Amino acid sequence: MPNVEWLLREATESPLRVGEFTRIDDAHWRAVIERLEIGPGLRVILTTAQVRRSLTVEPRDRETEPRMGSHVVVSGRMTLALPDGQKSRIATDRAIFLRSVERVARFRLVAPQRLRASAFTLRADRLLRLFDGNPPRVLRPLIEEQACASRIVAMPATRRIRDLGAALFAPGLNGPLRRLYQEGVVLQLLAAQVAAVARQPSARQRDGLTARERTAVLEARERLLADMRAPPGLSELAAAVGLTEKRLNAGFRILFGATAFETLRNERLEHARIAFEAGESSLKEIAFRVGYNHTTNFISAFTARYGAPPGRYIDDAR
Repeated sequence: MPNVEWLLREATESPLRVGEFTRIDDAHWRAVIERLEIGPGLRVILTTAQVRRSLTVEPRDRETEPRMGSHVVVSGRMTLALPDGQKSRIATDRAIFLRSVERVARFRLVAPQRLRASAFTLRADRLLRLFDGNPPRVLRPLIEEQACASRIVAMPATRRIRDLGAALFAPGLNGPLRRLYQEGVVLQLLAAQVAAVARQPSARQRDGLTARERTAVLEARERLLADMRAPPGLSELAAAVGLTEKRLNAGFRILFGATAFETLRNERLEHARIAFEAGESSLKEIAFRVGYNHTTNFISAFTARYGAPPGRYIDDAR
């Protein structure tokens, strides 16, 4: 999800201090967040929210022990960002394991949407005991005691994973019985996510790109979107990352589902859409900021992308 703070006049980020049961109802969202200590070293976090205006939240945690986390979205989507620049989309088709060395993570929620998400964290020593001191290979970097880098491991959110994510809400159960049930669900979810990672083919098998080409395409995307008012041309971009124009565009299609130009256009329009929802700039100003010199061209592109011109789209979203 794009970082649009440069485009908005007022940031929508806020620290989020979450207790065992937290209700939020403000201009940006209405949410209920449960944070439950299920047992030694195991925590479950359940979020149900109606997002009215896009926002970024940063949950605060005083935990000092190394922990591995899991995030599953039952409905909706969000984007996770870590202080070192790592990002990951989390949606109904994609779940993650997470280890943040700095114990800080930001979640970007884009409006309008209804979000239902479940997460759990496991302390490293508890996880080791679960596997008799020999955890699966995919989990080892997530629980290293002296880890110096954060780590995100993504996997397809299979039907089984989504169902277990929903089961963590444990409707109809209360008290010790509910927590006992949730502990069992966490163990099943952990196993299902590890299995989903193990079933994934290698990067080369998955997309036909070498590791160097993947890195080059990711760098090209960063260069392309660094200044959307004056982006580099395709030939300049290809030369900067050491790929041919044809291979660069092929890499964009593989990783992002669109050519370099289409990716730029889509990001421009997505930034503009979020800015419209914030409601603090005029159409002409936003169009110019994302690289359109003529508002008629911008309106045509926006309508083709979202099925309605900006004014009607925002009215419908509200």
